Amino acid sequence: MVKIDKELNEMEENIIKMGNKVILMHTAVMDVLEHPDKEKELEIIQSDDRINHLEEEINDQAITSLALLSPVASDLRKVIAAIKIASELERIGDYAKNIAIFMIKHEELDENIREYARSMEKEFIAMLENAITCYMNADVEAAFEIPEQDKQINTLLKETKHNVTKQQEEALLEHVFEISSMLRNIERAGDHVKNICEHVIYMVKGQHYDFG
Repeated sequence: MVKIDKELNEMEENIIKMGNKVILMHTAVMDVLEHPDKEKELEIIQSDDRINHLEEEINDQAITSLALLSPVASDLRKVIAAIKIASELERIGDYAKNIAIFMIKHEELDENIREYARSMEKEFIAMLENAITCYMNADVEAAFEIPEQDKQINTLLKETKHNVTKQQEEALLEHVFEISSMLRNIERAGDHVKNICEHVIYMVKGQHYDFG
């Protein structure tokens, strides 16, 4: 029992560590949206490798727990949730990398678009921070509340896309698909945070819930 507790604690610590690193990636995205900087953008891209390595480490810990330690049902749910949350965080890190790649190619992006993207990122980062805290505390009540924050991200996305298509600047119209795809990265990251909340509910209650 002591050994399984040790494995689970280490796995939880790695999830929290991974989550904090992903938060730092998206915080850096906010910075380069305000002040484009190729060096910082490249750092974001390189950070994604460290996120991927952490996911692999968590998966290895999960395999050890499952294969050698015969966890009871509640512990088994913790292992399964850890695997799934690590996967969600890996995808969220990918979205930060995608935005950094976009910024390298589009340093002269319209200031209004960058400001909307920053607003979306700000909402998203708060949502992810809350989800990591929710996981740390096994807080089911918070897990049901956090997905509501995603509505503001979706509202900002709609407003931004409307403004892009309404404007007649040739430079904006020429890259409207790429701009939309860049903004979609933030919107999809929010969806993955909702998934993390679903996994927390499963971990604590053993119930499957879908926030759609």
